[in-house]
Amino acid sequence: MTQTMLWTRSLRYGPASLALAIALLGTVAALQFAMPDTMPVILPFSESLYARTLAATDNDQRIDLANKTVNAAPGRAENWLLLASAYQQKDAALSGRVLDALRRSYAAGPLSPDAHDWRLAYVFSNWSLMPEDLRTSAMAEAEAYATRYAGFVYIKELAPTLPDGDGRMALGLVALTHDRAMDSARRVAQHRAMRETAPQ
Repeated sequence: MTQTMLWTRSLRYGPASLALAIALLGTVAALQFAMPDTMPVILPFSESLYARTLAATDNDQRIDLANKTVNAAPGRAENWLLLASAYQQKDAALSGRVLDALRRSYAAGPLSPDAHDWRLAYVFSNWSLMPEDLRTSAMAEAEAYATRYAGFVYIKELAPTLPDGDGRMALGLVALTHDRAMDSARRVAQHRAMRETAPQ
């Protein structure tokens, strides 16, 4: 009799309890996404931790939060760049742990659209100090990014502002190469359009 009553109650209240728990977790998740800076981090979403890291003013706290962000989503290149930035601000130099985080960002997403701008600006700004493997990765990224119009515009505008002369020249060469390629493609398209519209 007792087991039958327990079974009946669990069938009656079990789904309702499960639905309530799911609704509660969904509400907490929605609040964390809506207010990443103010809502306590209950569920370890990398987006919430990322926003907290950006808002942190203390270097040690920024590094701690950046590490938590990476641990929450290690496959996102921008999380590794956040850690590299936190280390760079703490070390005030291009340290081994900054280089390691940069390498990991390339391993996670060599062509990640959320990583291009900061990573290219940082690597080419410190071009003379960068090891060969990071230079190779950055050149491949810049070449690929320049094939998109928005990427080409970004690279063309970034190149003359770089403080490192070698980096300025390397990125400027990428911009020049793609500028000429785009110009040639435009001319071919115009020539083809003129031939198609010319009277026969």
